[in-house]
Amino acid sequence: MKHSTRLRSCSVACAALSAVLGWSALTHAMPGEVSFTPTGFKLSVMRIVLSATDANGNPTSQAVLYSCPASTEEECLVDVTDQASLDSIAAAAGSAKVHVGTYDSVSMEMCAAGKNGMTPAPGFIRGSFTIASEHKTYVTSADAADAQGIRSLAEGDSVNPDFTKIGNWSCNTKTVHLPKPVTVSAGTPTDLTVVVDPKLIAFSTPNTSGGMGGCRGQEDGRARGFCVSYPSIISLVSEGAPELDRFLVAHHRTDPALIDDSKANAYVVVVRSATTLDPITAFVRPYYSETSASASSNMVQDMVYGGPAYFGETLVGSVHVTPTGGIDFVTGGSLDGNSAMFKNFTVDDHKGVVDTRELGSYQYHAIPISPGEGGAGGVSGAEGGSGGAGGESGEGG
Repeated sequence: MKHSTRLRSCSVACAALSAVLGWSALTHAMPGEVSFTPTGFKLSVMRIVLSATDANGNPTSQAVLYSCPASTEEECLVDVTDQASLDSIAAAAGSAKVHVGTYDSVSMEMCAAGKNGMTPAPGFIRGSFTIASEHKTYVTSADAADAQGIRSLAEGDSVNPDFTKIGNWSCNTKTVHLPKPVTVSAGTPTDLTVVVDPKLIAFSTPNTSGGMGGCRGQEDGRARGFCVSYPSIISLVSEGAPELDRFLVAHHRTDPALIDDSKANAYVVVVRSATTLDPITAFVRPYYSETSASASSNMVQDMVYGGPAYFGETLVGSVHVTPTGGIDFVTGGSLDGNSAMFKNFTVDDHKGVVDTRELGSYQYHAIPISPGEGGAGGVSGAEGGSGGAGGESGEGG
């Protein structure tokens, strides 16, 4: 059961908070690769801000719904899989006061004002994963002796991972256009919903380069390490806990009948409105298994089954709901020639065509997965506290 007036953590790590507010061809996968779901994920949450925007998406007015009481990112770390941490945001947001007005977008800022994506930011994960071909289980480790942040377990050891620092983690702001503008009225509570999807967000390969964004490993890439993809975290206003539809995506360059699902190498999650069920946004990330095809973002690419790159953020302005209830969206930076560009991605088991800017198109199969499928780890469900307050004209948050 979902409660829009409650803050909660669950297996999809969604939280509802009531407040005022390659270049060469290769046709096989690389052994020893795996994606996993962390059981702990700490991010800095500095502010959650409502905005009214102009035709170009620039804010014309803003209202702060939540502001971390501390001044540094290290002091504002939140484990988004932990109920007590979410409760603390609920308690703070419950006392917020914002300007009365009408707003069309909401942003979550992970760093203090003035810091951009080139600025380092703190981030930590905790989790474990098993490499079948090695007959080994690894856990994240805080021990300084474990330079890559992970260690393998000896036979008989308990699986007891520690929080470990994410490598090359940078500042980030998550913005989403609301399904419809929301008006904050004097004395009237407005629901704020924070949605986090950490499923399969981390991965490990036997050759992890510490020079890659979000990755921790040897600089020469000659040892196992781990990486974390861009966090799928957004805030919504006047929306209950949304529907999250998750898919693994497999590809073939030309023929949909020849798609091999075991070679799936991408993960897509579509966020849908709890009230209208229309898509709001979508997130992507690479998916690794010992049978996955090597994507175009890898040093070695499978030219038949590899597909586009899935490392980039979703471009906010590219998101459009289609007449059939699907979603158009584009990932990656504006100059990334291998970024995935979807038209009418629907929330069911389906096949379609995904384009790129420079590498042509691929046939794809979107394979639905349940919260418990596709990776190790997980978060148990729990309900937490709530907070709420009315908008007040002329007062800041």
